Amino acid sequence: MARLLFECEDADGHRVFFETSEKEAKELIASYEASRKWLQDHGFTLVKARGNEKPRSRAKIRFDGLRCPQCQGAVWDNRSGKQGDASKSRWPDFSCRDKQGCRWAVWQGQYRS
Repeated sequence: MARLLFECEDADGHRVFFETSEKEAKELIASYEASRKWLQDHGFTLVKARGNEKPRSRAKIRFDGLRCPQCQGAVWDNRSGKQGDASKSRWPDFSCRDKQGCRWAVWQGQYRS
């Protein structure tokens, strides 16, 4: 027994998950295209699997260390805080202070000051 799980976005950009009821794999495969078509006909956009996405560009970002290159707002410099605390090692080196609107951030090796 198996199920299909579709990850979609609605018209407003909200993520939605649709899961079929449990069926034999042959039945699921036979109904796969019809399920996809139904979701698309009802306004949902299917989200591609993460393995099928093109890798993000890792081009160096050039900025002055004071202003966000995306929104020109102030940035946090997290480099000194990361050095002494292993729990903060996943923090970006620099991030925009506008956490709601901009959300720009870079990690070590991604930027030139």
